Amino acid sequence: MRPLAFLLISASFLAAQKPAPDPIMTALAQELERSRSLQLEGVDAPYYVEYSLDDLHAFSVVASMGAVVRSNDTHTRLPRLQVRVGDYAFDNTNYVFSDFFGRSSGVRIPLDNDPVVLRHHFWLLTDRAFKGAVEAISRKRAALKSVTVQEEIKDFSKASPVTLTAPDRPIAFQRQSWTAQTRALSAVFSKYPQITASNAEWEASYTDSYYLNNEGSRVRFPDDIFTIRVRAAAQAPDGMPVRDAATVLARTPSAIPAQSELQRKAERIAENVTALLAAPMAEDYTGPVLVEGDAAPQLFAQLIGTNLGLTRRPVAEPGRTPPTPSSELEGRIGSRVLPEWLDVVDDPTQQEFRGHQLLGYYPVDMEGVVPAPLTVIEKGTLKSYLLTRQPVRGFDASNGRARLPGSFGAKAPIFSNLFVRAKESVSADALKKKLLEIVVQRGKPYGIILRKLDFPSSAPADELRRISAASSQRGGAARMVAAPLLAYRVYPDGREELVRGFRFRSLSARSLRDIIAASDTENIFDFLGNGTSLPMLGGGGYVSGHTVVAPSVLLEDLELDRREEDWPKLPLVPPPSLTGSRF
Repeated sequence: MRPLAFLLISASFLAAQKPAPDPIMTALAQELERSRSLQLEGVDAPYYVEYSLDDLHAFSVVASMGAVVRSNDTHTRLPRLQVRVGDYAFDNTNYVFSDFFGRSSGVRIPLDNDPVVLRHHFWLLTDRAFKGAVEAISRKRAALKSVTVQEEIKDFSKASPVTLTAPDRPIAFQRQSWTAQTRALSAVFSKYPQITASNAEWEASYTDSYYLNNEGSRVRFPDDIFTIRVRAAAQAPDGMPVRDAATVLARTPSAIPAQSELQRKAERIAENVTALLAAPMAEDYTGPVLVEGDAAPQLFAQLIGTNLGLTRRPVAEPGRTPPTPSSELEGRIGSRVLPEWLDVVDDPTQQEFRGHQLLGYYPVDMEGVVPAPLTVIEKGTLKSYLLTRQPVRGFDASNGRARLPGSFGAKAPIFSNLFVRAKESVSADALKKKLLEIVVQRGKPYGIILRKLDFPSSAPADELRRISAASSQRGGAARMVAAPLLAYRVYPDGREELVRGFRFRSLSARSLRDIIAASDTENIFDFLGNGTSLPMLGGGGYVSGHTVVAPSVLLEDLELDRREEDWPKLPLVPPPSLTGSRF
């Protein structure tokens, strides 16, 4: 028998080693349990309640030409809360006004870990959401009385509860060094006098994401992201805006490249913009196109990745049917969408690929479902979609792809780490040689190589409006498609010439069936998306991390148009000199 003193010391040691209870998780769990008493006579009772909270610590700094433009320190807590009344078969969601009643958008939760205060705020939010849910289900029933044909699809699917508490990690902001780094990156553009607008940004975000529901799920995990962006823009002599940008994304500060590599990225952006100013304007083109470098995963992200999720059309009021985004791949399960030698896998469980951190990793989605690797396209044939707990026609259960807040009370299905794998491939040199062979066979003066698309778009809002208007005038599709940023004419002798002013004509997911060859090397591209087909670089709101790994591909036929728009006028006076004294 051990001495009593030893037992007391051991118990004390073990108590010291045991992590202290998380005050946020404790407060939310207590209030969630109390929400079970939500009842009103004569109305639908809640059957599902979920609490989510993002506890965000962030620092950002923006500099231009070596001078700091702005710097921000932020600590905020963003709640997301949902109450569903009725039952899994029929509830208050999937109705055109589901998001209108009981909204909690814009609400901020106190930053102190006082359990009484935290519970008080979630009590108020729960009460508001419950009353809104009761109003929504009542109106939904009334709206359905005017519908002659109703879809017999459940509104919500069941899922097994999950418990996950990731260990704490240190939160350390290197404000001085990050600010100095940003200044130095932005100063690179001072050496290029033809560039009229430029900046560098550093954003560091440490986030603890909480998720609880009354089915028994309890989740807390870090969702940190560190971002460096550099951008540059100018105006060609004919008034056409030209620009380029680069983004570095990582899940930990240690994965950010060395300053020397970041400097080289900034210099390449400056050199690209300067070269675009002197490049000839593109001409309309139809023929073989080689998509390589960043452009290859960018193309797959936009044409495959953003089409893998399905959106369910909500119950609408008479005469108020809202526009809902549609997938180009909807209804095509079992159809060939890529060549038979291409597979596509969505894998949110993978954290690294060949030493590169993957942005799409997550352990649990926004509905408490643990994801698994999913083959969405096999041997060129569409096999599955990205699914949430909102059933869609032909699919009743989630596969853990709810990654962003959606519309009409649902979450949005979003891809994570997308791997495009070619079972048949050739070298990069052989791919270019094949392009030139087709050019010669068809008697064309040149072929086209695309090395970078404007995805996510770095265009200002006014330019996007001009692009959208021009596309509508020429019969363009409603989906915004990223324009080529770096496009080259390649002549039969192998000579390349940079051109500017291309845009895609009739580009869609169906275009990828014209892929005739792929490279034996893979390109890796990271980005932050917001669920739209063309996200904005640095756009606000909820975003999700993505990594696309894809080979370069050769398409037999692609149509490219010359951009024809009313360009903004050039500056009336030349810019001040960038040399000499700065004060």
